[in-house]
Amino acid sequence: MAKHEKQQDAIWALRKVLSRPNYAVMDILLQKSPRTTKELYSILEKKFTRKTLIITLRELSLDLNVIQPTHIRTTNGYGLGYRLNPKMKDIIKSVQKFSRIIENAREA
Repeated sequence: MAKHEKQQDAIWALRKVLSRPNYAVMDILLQKSPRTTKELYSILEKKFTRKTLIITLRELSLDLNVIQPTHIRTTNGYGLGYRLNPKMKDIIKSVQKFSRIIENAREA
């Protein structure tokens, strides 16, 4: 097995989607969707590097189909933006619910 190849288990896709930068982008798009690439960068620039955000957007859109590219009307015409895949909204809300359940179980 090559160094960059990892063993995939039953929840590898969930684990990949829930990485810090991936989840940050999804959380922003859950609040308001679609958003331009520039908006996403400006909101997350303090938390992540530009390179990380570029990789994150590519991974979420091309590899995982979690976010979908779309054209957004701007003052200068149209720009590139992203919207959350409708199927993913329920999954993200469920993950947030499960996280609260785990937190409450830990405190009990």
